Amino acid sequence: MSHFVSIKTKVRDRLALVRALVRMGFSKDQIEVCDAAREMSDYYGGKKMANVIIRSRHSGIPSDIGFEKSKDGVYVAHVDEYKYSGGTHYNAAWQKKLYTYYGVEKAKMELDKQGHKIGVNYFEDVDEKERPRLRVRL
Repeated sequence: MSHFVSIKTKVRDRLALVRALVRMGFSKDQIEVCDAAREMSDYYGGKKMANVIIRSRHSGIPSDIGFEKSKDGVYVAHVDEYKYSGGTHYNAAWQKKLYTYYGVEKAKMELDKQGHKIGVNYFEDVDEKERPRLRVRL
């Protein structure tokens, strides 16, 4: 029987998280974003609360995927235990890639806030292992 695994992340910025999820292949309209946490469920009826949710109809698995904002402002990821530990979807490698995109998106947001322009002061490419890389010229 499967259930949710909850993983405390270092994610604090909801917009950067949503942008990272878009880069992982979800469209903006497939991502529910809410200030007050909403209920999500797994295949067996287990429940969790989350502020950023990808419903099972969009995730390709029979469980929702969610990120719940904790009291300290850090998001906790809720993922199906089977898919996380043994499956090929939404496992530790998938999450590592998501958090890499999150870091790039967060850095780009900070650069934009400081008045820097993409293509002028900074640009993004990928390294030899297909990982995103942000290059800044100041």
